[in-house]
Amino acid sequence: VVTSSRTESNEVKELLDIAREYITAIRLKLAMADVSDPVRMTELWAYFTHCNLQPAHLLLALKSAMISGFKIKNYITAASFAHRLLELPEVSSEKNADLKGKAQKVILKSEKEGRNEHTLQYDERNPFDIDCQAFVPVYRGSPVVKCAYCGSAYQPECTNKQIGRHTSELQ
Repeated sequence: VVTSSRTESNEVKELLDIAREYITAIRLKLAMADVSDPVRMTELWAYFTHCNLQPAHLLLALKSAMISGFKIKNYITAASFAHRLLELPEVSSEKNADLKGKAQKVILKSEKEGRNEHTLQYDERNPFDIDCQAFVPVYRGSPVVKCAYCGSAYQPECTNKQIGRHTSELQ
């Protein structure tokens, strides 16, 4: 893309960032279709909640992650998603009253149980990029390879051919 000003260039970069985040989210969602393990499904939902999405889409992701965590008896993790959900302004609208009530119930039950049944490959307090090939977190300070075109993250063992395939999805 050729731009005629710095402002246009910044707008194009911003659009590319938005496209990368949504493509990563869609790829995670597609990966979920091939997963039968509820623990792995919860991990994928957890990663999905870290994609930079519009608030309405993030609300749906947090709801699904909360439910998934609760179903596998990862109460602490489910409560974390419920807290994040309740922080969104959209949850206070009248149309989301049921969701708000459900999130509050998850928090109450989680405080009562106070445990996670399963160990997830997910640490919400440690910033990470999502490896767009293996769909695992690449935590800050770990080696990471970024796509030169869109900035998608990969673990170093990922090949240029695999990165190129992802880049072609953006074009």
